[in-house]
Amino acid sequence: MRKIAIVTGGGRGIGRAITLALAQRKIDVVVTYLTQHDACEQTAADVRALGCAALVVQADVTQRASVRQLISTVTEKFGRIDVLVNNAGILQQKPFNTITDEDWDTMLATNLKGVFVCSQEVMPVIVRQGGGGSIVNISSSGGQLGGMLAVHYAVSKAGVISMTRSLARVGAPDGIRVNCVTPGLIETEMSQKEIHSEVGQQKISREIPLRRAGLVEEVASAVVFLASDEAAYITGQSINVNGGLYMS
Repeated sequence: MRKIAIVTGGGRGIGRAITLALAQRKIDVVVTYLTQHDACEQTAADVRALGCAALVVQADVTQRASVRQLISTVTEKFGRIDVLVNNAGILQQKPFNTITDEDWDTMLATNLKGVFVCSQEVMPVIVRQGGGGSIVNISSSGGQLGGMLAVHYAVSKAGVISMTRSLARVGAPDGIRVNCVTPGLIETEMSQKEIHSEVGQQKISREIPLRRAGLVEEVASAVVFLASDEAAYITGQSINVNGGLYMS
């Protein structure tokens, strides 16, 4: 029986790489988006070209009704859910004293509440199937190191790491493994300008021992490993994919 994976925010950047990596393992994939419909459709087409089924669903991970509709759509189409990758997230950089209540609420709703809601809605489905599924959360080195220009982002991603450990304990009796991947500076469309600037290059050479930015495929490899049976005895862990930026 083919496994079914949901990748929230799976149309672009790291999410797209994760989606394609899962398909390369012959896992059928559901890709969610909030606004990037065309990107998700292209990713889905690429998944189908790899011989796997792909379903594109619009979902707002901050809204429980939307997530419930997503789960209903997936189970009606495929009959099961084996893997959930909580990838959907946002980043905002601004000085701490200019962060508004709305900024704070939006950041934590997307990056932290979204993981909570999606996991809480998917876990009972996996239990009804007999357990044994896998949840992989995408955090960030910002959640480990903090960030002067993204305090609310760092807090939300630190929360994801803590939630991972808690959900690993919750899911363990039913064989549900919950792990986390914490990327550092990764080359994506959004990071290109920073990476290739003089300041960015100085930051890489000064703070990253491997002296380069990471690739989305390198993050995806860690996610696919944690979601696979090869990681059957791993739960509650955070794998750092950051070139040595954070060693702890």
